[in-house]
Amino acid sequence: MAAGFVGVLAIIFLLATTVALWARATLFDSDKFSSAVGDALAEPDVDQALADYITTQLFTAVDVNAAVSNVLPSSLARLEPAIAGGIETVVERGLTTALGTEEVQQLLTDLVRRAHARAMSLLQGDGVADGVSVVNGDVTLNLLPLFGRGLALLQNAGLFSDLQVPDLSRSGDPSEQIAALESALNRDLPDDFGQLVVYRSDQLADAQASLESAQNALAVAKRALWLLIVATVLLIVVTLLLARNRWRAALLLGLGAIVAMVLARTATNRIVDEAPGLVASAGAKAAITSIVGTFRTSLFRAVGLVLLVAAAVAVIAMFRRHWRRSDLVAVAAVVAGVLVLGLLGLSIVGLIVALVAAGVVVYVLNRWWPEPAPETSAAPEPSATA
Repeated sequence: MAAGFVGVLAIIFLLATTVALWARATLFDSDKFSSAVGDALAEPDVDQALADYITTQLFTAVDVNAAVSNVLPSSLARLEPAIAGGIETVVERGLTTALGTEEVQQLLTDLVRRAHARAMSLLQGDGVADGVSVVNGDVTLNLLPLFGRGLALLQNAGLFSDLQVPDLSRSGDPSEQIAALESALNRDLPDDFGQLVVYRSDQLADAQASLESAQNALAVAKRALWLLIVATVLLIVVTLLLARNRWRAALLLGLGAIVAMVLARTATNRIVDEAPGLVASAGAKAAITSIVGTFRTSLFRAVGLVLLVAAAVAVIAMFRRHWRRSDLVAVAAVVAGVLVLGLLGLSIVGLIVALVAAGVVVYVLNRWWPEPAPETSAAPEPSATA
């Protein structure tokens, strides 16, 4: 009884440890995180959505109608709105094309890498810099380096030819870059111009409390990882020590680990399928689908490794126990439950049907493949009496 309880805890801790190790190697790694975002940037819908955003922001910052009026003769004044709209379309298409180039995608990937690294630094209490800022609870990503390309497209269209575009480097200070743009354009710009908000808190006090909570959670997570690893190993060892038949316990631990990893895969598939539904725009849907798909692949690798080890342990245990009927029945029940869960997905109905399928397999095998009766020694014949 005690061995069974500890064994269940060992499987739960094994699942938590696998997910925690994966998160540390991917979600907390700036290079791998930015690589996943870089794959998303290769999606045409993502490029289109980002180009739309930059174009909208750009045309609120510059007076295109006035610029068109300055270059058109008065006899064509009635065409100014149509020409301005055409120029906006040209800029948007030019930005979409530029966003599809390797150079600009590398620029965006670097910005995301810096943002992720700075976010990790923020959670560790080190503050942020290099294109990422936190002001009044808003975490923003500086996209001004891309606005310089939009201004260049306007100049190519014959507008703002005398405009000196300031240096908008990826590592520059956003407030200084906005001030430089205001001076070059000779007009005021919003304080958050070109700043894509990636997190917003309703109130500063709530933002500070949320930040402190996140910092504490990250610190606990990093320390808890090693505790999870140690606890998982100890629980497995204790389970084997408490078990009356250790190879039988090893078999059940292996089968339990297989079930846990299948549950993890099924839950991940459900999250990936439902994640795009959290947003409305096609660009955001494409970005989320690409990013979570990349992370799903890496998680499946980790889960697959544990599955292989668990299957190897189960096979070795059955071999050592000489392929007993009770072991094969347990394996058949687990396989049936796993197959049903894989077909129906992770849900209450799926879990119930999987448990029923496993029970049916056990019932059928016990009925049609009963345990052989133990061999009994024949009674000695009575000796003849004289």
